[in-house]
Amino acid sequence: MYIYLFYIYVIMRTVLIIGAGRSASSLIQYLLNKSVEEDLHLIIGDLSLASAQCKTNNHPNATAISLDVFDENQRKEAIQKADIVISMLPAHLHNEGGKGLYCL
Repeated sequence: MYIYLFYIYVIMRTVLIIGAGRSASSLIQYLLNKSVEEDLHLIIGDLSLASAQCKTNNHPNATAISLDVFDENQRKEAIQKADIVISMLPAHLHNEGGKGLYCL
């Protein structure tokens, strides 16, 4: 009798959400609700760390960070940690928030 063991390595995907304003609330809550089932870890970045922390709801699959999209080093560091990047910034800030996405 042969016993075959297969190991399935589940790699948690990291989602960076840039912006924790009112328009991000529903998306963040939806992704937090799906995070265990979908193996997601959310990084919520906002200029206001307090706003980002409020949106995480102390969820174990979420991390809040202070993120200034105009700080190139800070922006690149946050983007490099993510598998998926979602900008919830106001439209006029998308150009700045999207810089660095093509250098991954």
